[in-house]
Amino acid sequence: MILAIDLGGTKTQAALFHQDEMGWCITEKTHAETVSDLIAQLEKIIRQALAQLTDNAKINAIAIGVPGPVAKNVMHGSAPLGTQEIIDFAQHIRAMGLVGEVPVIIKNDLQMAGFSELYRGYGRDYQNFCLVSLSTGIGVAPVLSGHLLEGKLELGHQVLAADLSPALPCTNHANCWVALASGSGIASRFGMPDAISTEEIFLSVLSDDDIRQLRRYNAQGFGTIVSAYDPQAIVIMGSLGLQQFEKIIPDAEELAAFTINRPLPVFLKTKQSADIGIWGAYFVAKEFLNG
Repeated sequence: MILAIDLGGTKTQAALFHQDEMGWCITEKTHAETVSDLIAQLEKIIRQALAQLTDNAKINAIAIGVPGPVAKNVMHGSAPLGTQEIIDFAQHIRAMGLVGEVPVIIKNDLQMAGFSELYRGYGRDYQNFCLVSLSTGIGVAPVLSGHLLEGKLELGHQVLAADLSPALPCTNHANCWVALASGSGIASRFGMPDAISTEEIFLSVLSDDDIRQLRRYNAQGFGTIVSAYDPQAIVIMGSLGLQQFEKIIPDAEELAAFTINRPLPVFLKTKQSADIGIWGAYFVAKEFLNG
């Protein structure tokens, strides 16, 4: 059995898998007030998973997708979780004494989703594609020759309008793709005092010129992706990207202005559902166990 966990900034999903079949599954609010709260929540989930096992079944691996950069199986801070701490989830889990020395694999959540898209989604149709999440933030998971490219790929933080004033700050820089066109960036730029949703902003606040500018920023960001990875397809996931796909995804002419690569990729909506993260975690653990 494999225990897959998708630890998000707002919700956490977990599921047990056996031979490419999902069994027990839960979804609950993430408790991220402190690191201790996160670890306690993971311990509770592991105990719940163990309680589902029958006969001689056991958990052979645990894979966790986390919303932050990961190096050497350790998460280095997470804006969605509200922490800058370095967290070794695998060490914490081993210290619980619940699952012995089973492997615990930690990866960035978008990387996990990339594995799911590779094995269950458009990876069956394209050898070279990029999974791009347009949501609260912006992230990229490139697949080249059927293999997911891993690493700290922060293309969402490429600066698109260095001279824009007033500047739109983001971590240690300003006027990046995230600040200009992500869900959080749009809310910051166009939100109203009563904190209306991004969907309501599109319906009642943004003008046609505003939307055209968003498409141009996205064309610029996607142009860099095309120039870097030359994908056959760009697969869109994330609430902003899926809900506003027709409004904010550039057409071929708009994209062509920001890359010399030809042919241009097609833009596609992921066909996968909200469990893309836990499926990805499962495939990561399965690949690890198979060596």
